[in-house]
Amino acid sequence: MKYEINTSQRSLEVDFNFESDGLIINVDGKTLHFQAIQIHSGVYSVLVNNRSFVVGICPNEANRVNVNGTPINLELLDAVHLHLRELGWDSMQETKVGLISAQIPGLVTKIFHVPGDEVKEGEPLLLIEAMKMENEIKSPVSGVVQKISVNEGQTVEKGTNIIEIV
Repeated sequence: MKYEINTSQRSLEVDFNFESDGLIINVDGKTLHFQAIQIHSGVYSVLVNNRSFVVGICPNEANRVNVNGTPINLELLDAVHLHLRELGWDSMQETKVGLISAQIPGLVTKIFHVPGDEVKEGEPLLLIEAMKMENEIKSPVSGVVQKISVNEGQTVEKGTNIIEIV
């Protein structure tokens, strides 16, 4: 199974293979033999290529582990998330107040607002038809529609600026 692990310092493509004596991890052209034993809830004794580590999983922060007492923030992306990123869906979480861009290429079939309209977070802004499916683009924030840069019937490419909300 392929994954991507991102920390604040680096990004690694990792391939996990389960075998009878543990887990085999391929990363950066290296093969690591991985074994873990749970010491108590959320704390593991981990052996990687005969080196021992104590790994604690932070219960209140899903993306944080402690390795030998050193906190590490990480993100684990599985095959589905990696594929969605290839299609351009990763930046949906990064949308902020201001300019909203098309996350997929398609045909704008319906625009629900005009400049000056107040919108609430989660309210539909427009419909984009892509691959015979209508995709409802919702407002990521509450605010006032400042500018609409597309028209109904217009084809847009991924990354095209569509609406500005302030």
